[in-house]
Amino acid sequence: MSDIPAPGPTAGAAPGAAPLARRLALPEPARLLNILLPLLLLAGVGLAWWGAVKFFAIPEYLLPSPIAVAQKIAEDAPLFWRHTKATAAVVLLGFLVSAVLGIGLALAVVLNRTLERMLMPLIVGSQTIPKVAIAPLFVVWLGFGLPPKVAVTFLISFFPVVVASVTGLKAVEADMLDLVRSMGAGAVKSILKVRIPTALPQIFAGLKIAICSAVVGAIVAEFVGSDVGLGYLLLTSTATLDGPLVWSALLILVAMGIALFVAVVQLERLVIPWHVSIRNAG
Repeated sequence: MSDIPAPGPTAGAAPGAAPLARRLALPEPARLLNILLPLLLLAGVGLAWWGAVKFFAIPEYLLPSPIAVAQKIAEDAPLFWRHTKATAAVVLLGFLVSAVLGIGLALAVVLNRTLERMLMPLIVGSQTIPKVAIAPLFVVWLGFGLPPKVAVTFLISFFPVVVASVTGLKAVEADMLDLVRSMGAGAVKSILKVRIPTALPQIFAGLKIAICSAVVGAIVAEFVGSDVGLGYLLLTSTATLDGPLVWSALLILVAMGIALFVAVVQLERLVIPWHVSIRNAG
C-alpha cells in the first residue's frame, strides 16, 4: 500500500500558486504590531508602577520602584543567572517528561476504551491533590536534588497535555479512519498518518498551557526542598523583606515563562505551519 499522506497543506492546485503558508502569512505591519503593542503596554505598566511608588511613597520592602529592580538585576546578574539556570533546568525537564508521557498516555486511552475507563478518573483525581502538600513526600521518596523537583513539575503540567491530546485524537472523523482502513492501513499507520496530524493543533494547545504550568510547578518544588533556583530566591528574599530582590526574581520568572511560551509557539509554527497561517488569516 502506498503511503497515506498526512493531513496538512497540499501542493498548489493552480499552476504558479504560492504555498498556503506564504499566501496566508501575516504582513510585515501586523508582525511589527505584534512586537510593538506588548512593548508599549509594558512601558505603560512600568511608568504607572514608578508613578504609584513615588506618589504614595511606598516603602521599598513593600514595592520597590522599577528603577530599583532594574538596578538590582544589573548589580546581582551572576546571582540571578545561577538561580535562573537551575529553575530553567527543572522547568524544561518536567515539561519534556509531561509532554512525552502525556501524549503517550492520551494515545493509550484513545485506542483502548478499558484503559480510558481505568485511568481517566485517576488522572483527574491527581489534579485535586494540593501540590504544596504532596511536594514534601517527593523529597522524602526521591531525596534532595533534581528528581523530586522534576516530579512535582510533571505532576502539575501533564494534565493539560493529556486532556488536549485526548480531545484532538478523538476529533478525527470516522469516515477518514474508515477510508485509510479500506486502503489497507493498520492501526499504527492510521495513528501516524491520520490521528496524530489531525490532533496536532490540540496537542500544541495543551503544550502551551503545560509550559506555563511547568514554571509554576518548578517554583512550588523549590519552595519545598531546594537551595538553588528562583523559587528558593523568592522564599529567602521574602523572609528578609528584601523588596528589590523579590521583585527582581519575579520579573525574571515572568520573562522566563514568556520566553518558553514563545518557544513552544515557534515550534508549533515549524511543525504545523498551515494551521498557524490559516488561524492568523482568520
